[in-house]
Amino acid sequence: MKHWVTIGLLSLIFWAPALLAQSTTPQSLRPIPLVSLLAGRGVNQITVTEGQQGVYQLITTGTDPYFQIDLPALKPVSQSQPRPWILQLEYFCPAGIKNLQWRSGKTLHSPQAASLPNLMPAEGWTEYKINLTDLDPDSCNSMRPFPARIDLGQQANVRLRLRNVQVRPMSDPEYQQVQQAAARIAAKEQLAKEIQNYLHRQWPGSIHQFQLHGQTATLQGSIPADKQGDYFLVPRLAHQMSVSPASQEELDQAITVPIDPDGNWSTTIKAADHPVLFLAGNRMQLHRRDEHTWKPVSEAVYASRLHTDTGLAPAPKLQAAKGLTCITPRFQAQQLRDLGLQHASVNAAIHSLISDTPHPNWPAVTLRGKRWWLNPQAVHHLDHSVRIARDAGATVAMIVLIPAPGNRGPGNPASLLAHPESDSAGAYAMPNLTTKPAVERYRASIEVLAQRYGGGPGSVARADHWIIHNEVDYGWQWTNMGPQPMELFMDHYVRSMRIVQQSVQQHNPHAYTFISLTHRWNIKENVHWKTYAPKAMVEHLIDLNQCEGDFAWGLAYHPYPQSLWNANTWDDTQVEDHFETKLITIKNLQVLDRWMHQTKMRRSDGSLRPVICSEQGFHANPDDPAALMMQSAALLYTWKKLRQCPSILAFDYHRPNDHPGEGGLLLGLRTYPTADEPIGKAKPAWDTYQAIGTEREPQLIKQSQHLWSGK
Repeated sequence: MKHWVTIGLLSLIFWAPALLAQSTTPQSLRPIPLVSLLAGRGVNQITVTEGQQGVYQLITTGTDPYFQIDLPALKPVSQSQPRPWILQLEYFCPAGIKNLQWRSGKTLHSPQAASLPNLMPAEGWTEYKINLTDLDPDSCNSMRPFPARIDLGQQANVRLRLRNVQVRPMSDPEYQQVQQAAARIAAKEQLAKEIQNYLHRQWPGSIHQFQLHGQTATLQGSIPADKQGDYFLVPRLAHQMSVSPASQEELDQAITVPIDPDGNWSTTIKAADHPVLFLAGNRMQLHRRDEHTWKPVSEAVYASRLHTDTGLAPAPKLQAAKGLTCITPRFQAQQLRDLGLQHASVNAAIHSLISDTPHPNWPAVTLRGKRWWLNPQAVHHLDHSVRIARDAGATVAMIVLIPAPGNRGPGNPASLLAHPESDSAGAYAMPNLTTKPAVERYRASIEVLAQRYGGGPGSVARADHWIIHNEVDYGWQWTNMGPQPMELFMDHYVRSMRIVQQSVQQHNPHAYTFISLTHRWNIKENVHWKTYAPKAMVEHLIDLNQCEGDFAWGLAYHPYPQSLWNANTWDDTQVEDHFETKLITIKNLQVLDRWMHQTKMRRSDGSLRPVICSEQGFHANPDDPAALMMQSAALLYTWKKLRQCPSILAFDYHRPNDHPGEGGLLLGLRTYPTADEPIGKAKPAWDTYQAIGTEREPQLIKQSQHLWSGK
């Protein structure tokens, strides 16, 4: 039902009745129902559509959209300390909004304004939370009432979806957290500097080679010939950062290194003697001991080769292969085979995969000497999805996901796998790799997947590509670890990649892990410690790879159009034909391919690292014939570009069906499923997708190429 925005409507948007109902919160500290605050105030150049479940779509109708509110006096934190006001909401806005402004008090209609943080492009529900009092302490003194105004940028026809909007006082626990945050921030900043120093330090010693052959490890290295003292190989455990001093547990397992007169050393280690060395995610670091002091003299190095003779044939060679995301039992293998599918991705949410306590009808499994119980419902669903993709002839990519705490829907338990600093603002979380038991649980979950989908004897099916979490450059939304400097975020993330890679390669030596990234290649407008530029993250991954040993990783890139609402990606304006481009979309996909061909990006043997375009789609309302035509044309244009990029193995279209949980985007090749149409009604794009790579494709290109010709 559509309304012109009125005082009453904004009160509905901003009112948080669930929080108001909390009787434990003092009356003076509860969110204020704006039905009373907005009396006599107004809005300008905004319309709104009321949706379901408390979601509202705002559309700006001019270049000066704003709304006004009246904020009352609050009980202060102390006699002289005003209590801050908080603006908190969740939004969905793929284009984002710049130039948000805050005016209050006497400057309400003045040109002077404080800048609000931008609403960054958000392709999923994203939290926006700011301390309004920080913007203008004089005017926002909450010890007295004052009027305020929020300006929503300077553009007309901006589409913004909102839910759970609150203007509320800061709680006492929040205020205490703010006071304590300064020390935590300083510690994180220092740790980020130490990581950079670690990566670029010239070490006196080295580990040249670290290989695992079944139950035997061989290591070789050197130290300067003039160095004296006792040298040891210290196992660094997966829950420890490489920059952290070795723990006593690690030092207790140190292995003496025999040094020859030239400073070279080599050693062979049996798994029976040092089993810790063979656990996925652990690595070795050379240390020197002087009396009671231990000092690292090399990087912490992972095993660079895992020689496993499984007899498993390599995965099929792919280039620009047709793929699909969100493979589920809703589809039959033949329906996917008819599309000519060669690649497919399956979501593996692992938070409830195993338990360390018995459950009725849950089979027990023993992993690394510890007993776990396997959730039959979770593995059955996953088994079915992977089998359907394999039966359709597709190479499978497994996307490893951990739902964030508080964001898993009703009935789901808190995830023991989620990082302790992860925030419910995210849809998914970084795994908890901060303690030994947490790593043990994560490693066991991954080992279950590796055994079931390794492709060898005893496997249920085979997955060759392992995408580690989702869109990590937009980590706050899709791989939440709480606010972190990029160096800390990447340290944790790459340790997760290593655990998966080493676990899977024991069963499938041809498997690859992939870092998942959005199209925001070199975007500079990032939210501090919450989002990062993909280019910077890949460069950091290169540094870690060169420092701690090469492993099999590639890019799972999502080259959506510049605007997710517009399929005509050939008209994207924020793309350029060089490495510093803001975005990499289909229009300039050749930039990513050239990037992968650089020497620094290649494997240690010179081979090319692979790319999967693992999630991207084109919006098309099934009731809009022009949009449906544009969606089909965008697919044809995509394959024109893909065939020019030899590093790209596959393009997984997102998604088979339209889905109600994507903020109004209608990306599916088919419509919403219904009782009459259990897989949805085919859009024209379904037929176009089927035609790509067949004799019908050239004729379809002739019908569409006028749209992008010359661009």
